[in-house]
Amino acid sequence: MNKHQPFTGRELIRAVYVTQIILIIISIFLGFILFNSFSDFALLLQINADIFITGLITGAAIVLIDLLLMKVFPEQSFDDGGINRTLFSYIRPAHILLLTGLIAFSEELLFRGVLQTHIGLIGASMIFIAIHFRYLKNLVLLVNITCLSFILGFVYEYTESLWSVFTIHFIIDYILGIYIHYTYKEGD
Repeated sequence: MNKHQPFTGRELIRAVYVTQIILIIISIFLGFILFNSFSDFALLLQINADIFITGLITGAAIVLIDLLLMKVFPEQSFDDGGINRTLFSYIRPAHILLLTGLIAFSEELLFRGVLQTHIGLIGASMIFIAIHFRYLKNLVLLVNITCLSFILGFVYEYTESLWSVFTIHFIIDYILGIYIHYTYKEGD
């Protein structure tokens, strides 16, 4: 257990899964309320293969910038209270793949697909930033999550595809999760 983090890896995993399932339920509930029909809501999930390339390139660029910033700023500039370190050092890479895929899907479905579609980029981005409250106490993380939220919002506006922002979010979370895992892992 990390000295900054009062939760075990197992407790964090459980909390993350519960939170993501709640976000999906909220997305579906709001989707039924805010969209004219279920088919309009389902259009969010249309796949366009070309969009994945935009997401892949953008996600990789953001990861490179994050890794560069990690070299420039001191380690405590990226401390979120030990949550990411505890979580990603505890689970195996295949589990990181599954978990970050779920996180990217549930958050982008809600924040870009449902909220941004109905309350706009600024409103959805502000709510996205607010739910990442553990980053609000740290200026570097706050600037990072703010920039990321607006980039995701702009890409969603540009591509009109949920899958582009899902891909960006997944690439960032997965690669940085793997980076944390191999930097701080407690053993396999």
